[in-house]
Amino acid sequence: MKARLRVLLIALALGAVAAAIGTTLYVIPDDDIPMVHIVTDLVAHFGLLRTAKTRLLGLRPPPILSQPNPNIGIITIDETSIGNTAAGLPPWPFPRSIYGRLLDRLKAAGAKTVAFDIVFLDPSIDPAQDAAFAAAMHEVPSVLAYTVATSSVGNWGEKPPAPSLAPFAAATGFSTVDQPGHVMIGQAPVIRTGAGGKYANGRFTSLAAAAVETYTHHRVDARAIPRLNGSLLFIPPTITTSQVTQSNGSEVLWQTPDFAGGGTISFADALTEPLADLRAFAQGRLIYVGATAQALGDFIQTPGGYIPGLFANARYADQLMRHIYLTPAPVWLNILLIVVLSLGLALVLSLMRPSHGIATAVAVIVIYAWLNLFFFIHELYWIDLLHVGIAMALATIFVSSFRVLHEGAQRRMVTEMFGMHVSPAIVSDILKQDDPRSALALRGKRVKATIFYSDIRGFTAMSETMTPEEIYGQLNEYFEEMCAIIFKYGGYVDKFIGDCVMAVFSAPYQTPDDARNAVLAAVEQQAKIRELSERWTSEGKREFTVGMGVNTGDVVMGNLGASSRMNYTVIGDNVNVAARLYNVAKGGEIIISETTYDEVKELVETQDREPVSVKGKSAPIAIYNVTGIKSGTPTPRTVA
Repeated sequence: MKARLRVLLIALALGAVAAAIGTTLYVIPDDDIPMVHIVTDLVAHFGLLRTAKTRLLGLRPPPILSQPNPNIGIITIDETSIGNTAAGLPPWPFPRSIYGRLLDRLKAAGAKTVAFDIVFLDPSIDPAQDAAFAAAMHEVPSVLAYTVATSSVGNWGEKPPAPSLAPFAAATGFSTVDQPGHVMIGQAPVIRTGAGGKYANGRFTSLAAAAVETYTHHRVDARAIPRLNGSLLFIPPTITTSQVTQSNGSEVLWQTPDFAGGGTISFADALTEPLADLRAFAQGRLIYVGATAQALGDFIQTPGGYIPGLFANARYADQLMRHIYLTPAPVWLNILLIVVLSLGLALVLSLMRPSHGIATAVAVIVIYAWLNLFFFIHELYWIDLLHVGIAMALATIFVSSFRVLHEGAQRRMVTEMFGMHVSPAIVSDILKQDDPRSALALRGKRVKATIFYSDIRGFTAMSETMTPEEIYGQLNEYFEEMCAIIFKYGGYVDKFIGDCVMAVFSAPYQTPDDARNAVLAAVEQQAKIRELSERWTSEGKREFTVGMGVNTGDVVMGNLGASSRMNYTVIGDNVNVAARLYNVAKGGEIIISETTYDEVKELVETQDREPVSVKGKSAPIAIYNVTGIKSGTPTPRTVA
C-alpha cells in the first residue's frame, strides 16, 4: 500500500510540473516564445475551421459564416484602377477630387454610407481638392480613417484626418490594429481614455464601429461584445481569387471576400460603369473603399492568411453589424483545464499499467481536442487547445517514463531475487501484480504447498575419493539438470543444503496441480539421474543415486530474515515431514506422504511402506513409494 501511495504522489507531482509548464507558456507575453503563445493556438483553430477535415469529423461552422451580408459592398483600388486613363484615374496617389467624384456617383446609386479605409492625414497642396471631397461628403454620410498609438508608458496619441476634411465627415474611426506575434487577431471597437491629459475621458471608435454606427444610427455597445484584452476577435473571411480578363486584354487576379453580399468592384468600374449597374451594387448599402493593389502594400497577416487591410476592416464592420462574435474562454477556465486535466491524467497513469495508461491518455487528449473544436466551430467559443494539450502530453510523458523506470527497477529486483530459484512463469506472475514488492515483504502467509527434498546417497564417501574441482563440476551438472526439471513443473528452488535440494510447488501462488507436478518432477528427475549415471560411468566418473521425499500441507510462506538479507522460504510442521521422508527414501526411491498420495493416487503407481514417526507427531504417518506413472493417465500441464 505504501508503494502504491508513493507512486501516486510522485505521479501527481509530475502532473503538477506539467501543469506548471503549460500554465507558464499560457501566461507569458505573446512575443517571448512565438511558437507557443495564444495567437498560435487561435491560428490553428481558424485553420481547422476552414478545412474540409472538420466536416469529416462532423463539425460544421455556423451557417451565418457562409452567408453574405447583403448590406456591405466593397470598392477596391486595385492594379487596374491605378493609372486607368479611361476612368480618368492618374497614378497613385489620387487627387482628392477623385474621391468626390466617387461619392457623387455613389450618392446617385443610392449608397447609404461610405467608409474610406484610406488615411487622409494632411491637407492637400491644392485646397480645391479637399473642398471638392468635402462638398461630396455633405451628400453621402462618409466615415474617414485615422491612426492611433500608445507609448510604452501608456500615453495616448492620435493622428486625425486633415482638418480640411474631418469636419465634413459623418464620423471618423481609427484603423489601427494590434498584432501580437505579428498576426492581427482583433481590434478594439471602442477605446475609452482615462482622466487627465489632452484626451481625457475620450471615446474613440474604430473605423468599423464608426461605419456601423453611422449606417445603423445606433451606438455600438462594446460592453455587450465578447472581447480578448479589449479587442473584438477577428473571424477571417474566405477570400476567393479568380483571374479576370480586362477590356485591354490583360489578365488580373480578382479577390472577393465571401461576406460582402453587395459584391466587390474596382474603383475604375465604380467611376465608369452604367448607373443602373452601380445602383444594383450600392443601393442602401455600407460601401467600403480601400486599396488592394499589391504595390500599395496595405496588407495584413491574419489567422486566416495574408489579406488586404480593406477586407479586414470591412469584416469587422460585418461582425459588428450581424453580431458574429468569437467568445474567448476566461483565463481562469483555461488555467483550470490545464491543471485539472494534467493532474487527472497523472492519476490515471499512476493507477493503470503504463501501456493501458498511455492508451487512455491518448484517448483523453483526442476527446478533448474534438470537444474543443466542437465548441470553437459550432459555438464560436474559443477554449485553449495548445497549452492544455502541451500540459496533458507532458503529464503523459513524465508519468509514463517514471512508471516504466519504476517498474523496470521492480522487475530487476524481483528477477534478481527469484530468477535463480524459480521458473520464469512464476517470476512473470509476480511482476503482473500492481505491487510486486508486496510478494517480497518480510511477512508470511499460510498456504497449502507441496514440499520436495532430494539427497544424494553416499555422497560423503564418494567425495573422499574426488578432488574439489571434480566434486563441484559433477554437482553443478547434477543441480543444473534437477533445477531445470523443477522449473519445468512450476517449482521453486528454496535452497541447496550441501548435496540436498529443497523445492516448493508452487510459490508464491497455489495451483490445483502442485502435488501432481511435484511428483511428476520427482519421477522425471529419477529418470534423468539414471541417464546421467550411464554417461558418467562411460566417462569414468562416479555414479550415485538419490532419495527423494514429497509432502503436501499447510506451511507459512514468505520472506524470512532481515531487511538487508532475506530468503523467500517456507517453514512449518509439514516442511519437517518432507525432510523426514527424504531421509527414509533409499537411493532411487520417491517417498510421498499420505496427503500427497491422496492428490496423486490416480496418476502414479505406488508401493505401501512402513509408516514412519515424525518428531512432533503423536502417531506415525503413512507413506508410499512411487514406482511409476499409470499408463493412459493424463498428466498436468507443465509450466514454461
